[in-house]
Amino acid sequence: MSRLEEKIYVMADEVLDILKQLAQDNKQQLNSKLIAERMFIRDTVKKMLEEPEQNKSDSKSNSNLIKDIADTVLNRFSELTPFSVTGPLSNISDQLNDETILKDTTNWLDSTIKIIKKYYASISKRNEELEEFMHQTMEQLEETELHLASELASHQNKFTEDREFENALSTNMNMIKQDFYTGKDINSIKKAVLGKIENINKGIEIKREQDMNRLRETERTLQTMGARIHDIKKETDEIKKKAEEIETESLRDNLTGLYNRKAYDQKISETLAGLLRYDVPSSLLVCDVDNFKNINDSFGHKVGDLALKKLASLLKVKLRVNDFISRYGGEEFAIILPHTDLIGAFKAGESIISYINKSVFSYKDDKIPLTISIGVSVLKKSDDAGSVFERADSALYLAKQSGKNNVKTEDDLTKEKSFLNQSGVK
Repeated sequence: MSRLEEKIYVMADEVLDILKQLAQDNKQQLNSKLIAERMFIRDTVKKMLEEPEQNKSDSKSNSNLIKDIADTVLNRFSELTPFSVTGPLSNISDQLNDETILKDTTNWLDSTIKIIKKYYASISKRNEELEEFMHQTMEQLEETELHLASELASHQNKFTEDREFENALSTNMNMIKQDFYTGKDINSIKKAVLGKIENINKGIEIKREQDMNRLRETERTLQTMGARIHDIKKETDEIKKKAEEIETESLRDNLTGLYNRKAYDQKISETLAGLLRYDVPSSLLVCDVDNFKNINDSFGHKVGDLALKKLASLLKVKLRVNDFISRYGGEEFAIILPHTDLIGAFKAGESIISYINKSVFSYKDDKIPLTISIGVSVLKKSDDAGSVFERADSALYLAKQSGKNNVKTEDDLTKEKSFLNQSGVK
């Protein structure tokens, strides 16, 4: 990497880091002046500014430097944001081909910030909707809890009333018994007994009325609780659906519709764990679009995006249903082939390349070459996510060195290394 390219990447990383910090700080007025102030206090930037520059008078070189920095920043953002945001970002990237725009860095930088702020605002709105769902559900749960407490108190009152009724009945029965023993004649006993029976009948009627009222109240409470439970279930289902949509969106690449880097990291960890448990072979294919920068430079970022979408559709058609396909980043894709050894993965890679070569990618009247190179590794029990990817990535690099549009495996790396050692090449 040349010194100029190194500076471009350093500047792009610094700008991206500053924008992330400002977004986290909830700054209301983001502008190029504020970003420039942050840039001036960065050690890496100060060091580069203090270095002597060659060809400072070359305005074309300065314009290209600004354009490269802008492209890098916008491409980094495009990898992190959904398609609704990447579209406007691509428009800004295409506008950077106009040298007059490059003279006003404030214009393109502020435009980028506005787009990112809009994206953050949409995320905040979604979080507020979920919080409102949770608030409503908690209110309904609290209301249900009050009904349950009321029902418990009602049962306690019923128990007290039953005890009072039993005591009154027992008292009247004892009084009747006493009247039998103390009565002087049959008429006085009869009168006393009938009076006590009348009291018992009145108590029974009162108790019956209390039970009926309580039964009606219980039915109303149960109906209310049933309605509340139905509402809670409906709200819960909506929250679950929202959460699943957000989780799915967080694992998908918005441009291609494939899984993203986050989903790949989860899947490769699961696959390695499955290898340890079941000892079933799986392989990894790392694919990279050949000459992708030329496509972007010659036809624009929109066509580059169309090329990636075209490639994604070809991969989905060619691979099996249970194969895992992800956009690893930029123009690089990672594919996990379960139940596939190295030989099978190599054949799958060759089949993919052959299928893509037979396909046609065109834009307007231009037929655009679209090929990929593939590196293959097989998962080992001693692997972690980094080691298995590193072998596949090294094989991909070998495929690029070997003319592109071909497949190389980790075995080819071993053969290449052995050949170089025998040739005395270091």
